Amino acid sequence: MDQFLELAVHLKLASEAVVEAAEQLPSLCPDDLDSAGGEAWSRIADGLVALNIQLGFMERLLRTALRESGPAPSRLAGSH
Repeated sequence: MDQFLELAVHLKLASEAVVEAAEQLPSLCPDDLDSAGGEAWSRIADGLVALNIQLGFMERLLRTALRESGPAPSRLAGSH
């Protein structure tokens, strides 16, 4: 269970870093998105979106793994 908690902490930190980067991205947007700088900015924005999607998948997988590794509800009710 400690490994799951450690994974959850790192997943949360990664998610917060993506949000922080995304919040800063608009201030870096060049006036001309068709320029080389604009294309690079668009690739960075696309990369942040893709990373956020992957973090969402990892979060769902971690939740599923935690549910499956925990004690079943029927065992909890009978163990006093």
